[in-house]
Amino acid sequence: MRLTNIVYSANIRCTIDLQMLCQRVENARYHPQRFPALIWKDSHFGGNCLVFSNGKINCNGRAATFREGRRRLKQYARRLLHFYPHGKLTDVKRLTASACHELSGSLILDNLAREAKASFHPEIFPALVLKKEGVTFSCFHSGKIIITGIKRTKDLDRIVYPTIIELELYTT
Repeated sequence: MRLTNIVYSANIRCTIDLQMLCQRVENARYHPQRFPALIWKDSHFGGNCLVFSNGKINCNGRAATFREGRRRLKQYARRLLHFYPHGKLTDVKRLTASACHELSGSLILDNLAREAKASFHPEIFPALVLKKEGVTFSCFHSGKIIITGIKRTKDLDRIVYPTIIELELYTT
């Protein structure tokens, strides 16, 4: 299994002038008529950071570990605090994570849908959708699985890994 996206949020606890910030940092876009946040992509930190004028920030992007995603958020925050030294980083929390996994073979989705009582409507979406305790597994015939809604680290051991092992039993 490989983590593909991790989303963290935090609060800088100050009001941010997004027009000024857009001019002072590289690779930032701010179009208030389209979206109320500044979109910042720093090539050194990786990922994206949404900066709102009320001081809230959301940071997402590919990371190998949850720790790496958190470190990315702190790097963006440190840079923001350079411009707003009276601010303070608070309320850091992981919102969600997604991952992908490739099973050892292909899946027979009709059989899996019956046995696992999962949602499978191939005329609408080509994957079987299996939900377990808030975590969603989109299982494709090829054996590829997209996993979304991972909230906590313990979700990996309690929900994700056991489900992957269970799905492996349905491969051909």
